[in-house]
Amino acid sequence: MNIEVIKPSDIELQKYIECFYILTHSKEEGRTTYFTFPSIFSIVSISSNTNVVRTNRFIKTTESSILNFDSNLDTRFTNPILIQYEGYVKEITTYFKPLGLNAFLNRPLNYYCNSDKTQFLPFLDYMDVMSSILKIASSDKIMKLLENYWSSKLKNDRPLKLEKAIKAIIENPNRSISSIANDSNLSHKTLISHFNKNMCKTPTEFRKIVRFRKTLKNKKENNLTQLSYLSNYFDQAHMIKDFDKLTGYKPKDFFKNLTSIDEKINWIFT
Repeated sequence: MNIEVIKPSDIELQKYIECFYILTHSKEEGRTTYFTFPSIFSIVSISSNTNVVRTNRFIKTTESSILNFDSNLDTRFTNPILIQYEGYVKEITTYFKPLGLNAFLNRPLNYYCNSDKTQFLPFLDYMDVMSSILKIASSDKIMKLLENYWSSKLKNDRPLKLEKAIKAIIENPNRSISSIANDSNLSHKTLISHFNKNMCKTPTEFRKIVRFRKTLKNKKENNLTQLSYLSNYFDQAHMIKDFDKLTGYKPKDFFKNLTSIDEKINWIFT
């Protein structure tokens, strides 16, 4: 399986998009399976001529002889998800920064996360444009067309008070949610409502994922006690408890089995 990670070249898009990656799974590889873990990003994946089966904990993508298009938005999951590919699959994935995807959409993010939305199709021309991009072989041309498309949809309409709260949580996950709400001129209840509407997570869920993702930045630290403090956990027991919820692994086993495709893309193959 080949994965090419590419950062956006457009300076304006860099404010909203962390990276793209192009995944190509060959027929000769048979079946590839790995776990992916909760992220602060909104993740959009597209593929064509595939059969995709999804549950809350499992996504299986297999080669299909039927001409079709699939687009999926992952932003709500707070548990590990098992991903499986079989046969030839070409998939393009975009990692949007917190509130990044919101800057392009015509509706709040939770509208697209509702359980009755089987596909992520945010614009009338989205399926046709993305289907044509998937047919292109050149990575450079793919990136140029992707960036042109998202640039054409940019509205830059984001909830600024929520942006301030998100920044505060990332900088210091140990601050109380009430304190962050107060600094953002929002009530605790209103902040939770804004998070659910625009992030598809509660502030507490987001904070837990922020801490977990900090451990990935600090993973060279072998001492678990030190790692827990560097990543803003109260103690090692706190980190172990969160790891069990978010990954299903103990920290030591998690890092032992982890494969880092990129700083932001960390999987465990099975």
